[in-house]
Amino acid sequence: MTKPREKTREELTAEIEDGKKKIRQFENREKMLRQKLSVEERKARNHRLCKRGGFMESVVPELIAMPDEEAKAFLRLALTSEPAQEFLKKRVGDGNAE
Repeated sequence: MTKPREKTREELTAEIEDGKKKIRQFENREKMLRQKLSVEERKARNHRLCKRGGFMESVVPELIAMPDEEAKAFLRLALTSEPAQEFLKKRVGDGNAE
């Protein structure tokens, strides 16, 4: 059996540079994928917020005409009521929290 020839210094240097280039490519690919994931998460959040805002306005149509501060005060009051707190506690107790 013949012994494989050893690589020259230039070949080893070229191989190292090729490896560094591939590392940079993978790092750039990772960065692009993370940005895409961030955009998708933001879109999902925006969609969820719009849907829930629509639910609130359909249940309490008066919210549409209220200034933001009044709507915020109303929702805070409604969500800190005894029945709302009991509902939330039961939901967390059942393990249904997200």
